[in-house]
Amino acid sequence: MQKCHDPLRRQRQAQGVERENWDDLRVVLAVSRTQSFSAAAQVLKVNESTVLRKVAQAEQRLRARLFERKRGVVTLTRAGEELIERAVRVEDLIIDATDSIRGADSRVSGVVRVTSVALLVNRLLLPALPGLLAGYPGLQVELVAESRVLSLGRREADIALRLARPVDSMRAVARKVGALHYAVYAPRDGDAAALPWLTYEASAAHVAPAEWIARNAGDNTLSQIRVNDAEGLLACVQNGLGKTVLPHFIGDTAPGVRRVENFHCDLSRELWLVVHPDLRKLDRVRLLMDWVIAVCAGLSGAPPSGPPPGTPQ
Repeated sequence: MQKCHDPLRRQRQAQGVERENWDDLRVVLAVSRTQSFSAAAQVLKVNESTVLRKVAQAEQRLRARLFERKRGVVTLTRAGEELIERAVRVEDLIIDATDSIRGADSRVSGVVRVTSVALLVNRLLLPALPGLLAGYPGLQVELVAESRVLSLGRREADIALRLARPVDSMRAVARKVGALHYAVYAPRDGDAAALPWLTYEASAAHVAPAEWIARNAGDNTLSQIRVNDAEGLLACVQNGLGKTVLPHFIGDTAPGVRRVENFHCDLSRELWLVVHPDLRKLDRVRLLMDWVIAVCAGLSGAPPSGPPPGTPQ
């Protein structure tokens, strides 16, 4: 027997869902992305008490706990993760439909949120941004410098530029877009051999440059200073506090810094572009992906065999 399709069935179902349910869901999404009730309140421009009330209403309606507080950070429960995954899909459909109606994508306008570590945001992406924005006045780019791996699934970012192949992106599309080649750099003046090695503090000891330094520098040659990112290492070198490993594109152009050729460095790190599969076909996201690929293309070559121009012999 053929099934009778009722064209108004979905409409009646939608009318059965209270408007407040959608408001609660929007609040739950904001809390999951900011990992804070107060930060979510700021994003939504409401009081924190309103956020707490909306979350409580959603939990009561679903008969499930959505969030846990751990050391001041709000994290999703398993039930919360399942809800957010579905909520994001609904949000995508709404955004996509709205953009289509307004013709936003044909004009390449709207917001694209791009994340990477501070060094790549500040030294690679930002300098190249004016040329992109000049051609697309309706485009808004949010650059998020963050050492923490932001979740594309929870829309903490639309695009990520990462320093290793993603291993945790179940619903993301990843593409290798280049590589960073490293060398040893020291202050422009002085004896590099006499300077201590600058490295990362304990929480960042797992990153590739820190591991390279640990293998190649003895404990008695390490500096008394520890930092948590490459920007800090560069600043230390520029202030004459020691030597360290830096990407060529940083060390070869930074003022007050020179490459030390008598230290062999075989360190390199892959650059991976990661995007959520539901967003990659949007024109504004595709545009930003192509732009990041182009910016990274010049970093993919092999390390030069000789010293860079202007390096003292």
